[in-house]
Amino acid sequence: MADSHVPEGPDPAEEVRDGAPSPDEGLAEEPLGVGEDGRRVKEDRQLPSEPVPTAAAPRVSTAPRGPSTASTTHSPRGEADTPRGLEVMRLDPPAEPVISPRMTAVFGGLFGLATVASIVALLIQIFPVRDQRGVAAQATDTSDTPAQSDEAPEKKGPKKRERKLLPSPWRVAELKDTHRIVRGTMKREAFVTRLQDDGVPKGEVYRILKAMEGVKNFDRTGRNDEYIVALERSSRKVAAFEYVVSPTEIYQAKTGDDGLLKGERLDMKVGHEEFATAFYIGPDFVKSYQRVGLEEGLTAEINAAFNGRTSTEAFEEGGVVRLIVVETTALGAFVRYDHIKAIEYRPPDPSKEPVRAYYFEGSGTKGYVDEKGRKPSARGWRSPCPGAPVTSHFNPKRMHPVLNRVMPHNGTDFGAPSGTPVYAAYRGEVTLVGPHGASGNLVLIDHPGGIQTGYAHLSRFAPGLKRGQKVGTRQLIGYVGSTGRSTGPHLHFSAKRDGKFFNALELKLDALTLLPIDDRGAFMAQKQLLDQALESIPLPEPPAPEPEPEAPEDDDVATEPEDPESGNEADEA
Repeated sequence: MADSHVPEGPDPAEEVRDGAPSPDEGLAEEPLGVGEDGRRVKEDRQLPSEPVPTAAAPRVSTAPRGPSTASTTHSPRGEADTPRGLEVMRLDPPAEPVISPRMTAVFGGLFGLATVASIVALLIQIFPVRDQRGVAAQATDTSDTPAQSDEAPEKKGPKKRERKLLPSPWRVAELKDTHRIVRGTMKREAFVTRLQDDGVPKGEVYRILKAMEGVKNFDRTGRNDEYIVALERSSRKVAAFEYVVSPTEIYQAKTGDDGLLKGERLDMKVGHEEFATAFYIGPDFVKSYQRVGLEEGLTAEINAAFNGRTSTEAFEEGGVVRLIVVETTALGAFVRYDHIKAIEYRPPDPSKEPVRAYYFEGSGTKGYVDEKGRKPSARGWRSPCPGAPVTSHFNPKRMHPVLNRVMPHNGTDFGAPSGTPVYAAYRGEVTLVGPHGASGNLVLIDHPGGIQTGYAHLSRFAPGLKRGQKVGTRQLIGYVGSTGRSTGPHLHFSAKRDGKFFNALELKLDALTLLPIDDRGAFMAQKQLLDQALESIPLPEPPAPEPEPEAPEDDDVATEPEDPESGNEADEA
């Protein structure tokens, strides 16, 4: 600005340097006093009445600077003696800090945050938060899958059988590293003879018998009973012995501290457990129920439960089985199925009625019955192909489908897939096993009362079946096929009385008998509870399709198409 221009003139600072003492030097020679207000001040003895200027607030003049406008007060003693009079200075107290409103707000906010953080930390100590991994997992699941409404909970399928194994007791086989181990099966031989033949000294065998007195009687043994003996290598003395009748019945003798063998029956923690589930019937029936943890032996028990009314061979793919089964376990492991308390087979066609069976044990009967408390007569004739429908009846004047002329149909045809088991309709003696012209593979059985039954067009025979063999009712004799003069897989079942054919259905196959009167009320009450239990089992969904095998990586390798006619000659041979 124009007003702030300073005119040229002598510098007061230079005048002081020319001969006058500096202001600091003058102040250093004067003593300090104390003012009326308590402040320390420089005392000016020459000018006591002169006002005291404040050093902290110098006056700023806009007038031109000159020699007379020095920043200090001069003494009247003159320039020569004292160019500057004593200066009395007043020291102001330090100014008190002043905080702006903005800073007040900032500090207040920080203080508030610190208070909130302290409260949160205190609450965490009192109420610990959940595992953060679980929270993170829930957050992931929520983001990956759509939220489900409380009104439509996820549908639960049937249970899968799970077992928890228990610790096993000490077994003789644990001595295999330090002793000679002898093991085998009884094979219907005498106990002493069998062990001696395996190298156990006769005297040691009698030691075993002595130790097992009152525990196990070896006068009667099963052909499949197993034994294991641990012998000392040098003396051939028995250190331990074990006899296994079944996984639930095991006997053991071992040497005590006194050197004597002591026998006992092992505690195998045998249990009888009930389990309810359901399974969807796929292409492989056994694999279908193994998916829910059931064991392979269930097939025979299901067939026994339906008792000829239907069978697993007649079950259709896409159907459903619901059941309540009782199993025997040892040390938590499966041993066998005791029985099926209740079972239901639901065909895939909803127009067909489900079939149910129940296990009932009353005062006069024990076994499987149908919904009305009926079961096939124990002394009656049974269907040779349970559950299979009749596709062609006995007809002496039938038009033959292949020869296209009238020919008697001397039997009853049951339609069933190739490989379906075929059973003896009643006890008797086998008189023929083998191929027989138009009948193909044929089995003939003679029964009491002059009756003979025939089973034709079989694909194969039961293993070991031979002429002259005694068979029982519902004993396996072969499998459905289409050998001989046949239009497709089926069983041709015929019957003769005194050498003449008659309608096999006159035998009243699978004739039913009712429970005794005293047991009917108890059965109906039990059936009501079992029906409720069956209906509470959720129906399963079809399993996911199995992945198809991957194609070979080398697509350049050409493969010849399989000849559908190849192998026919070998099969016929």
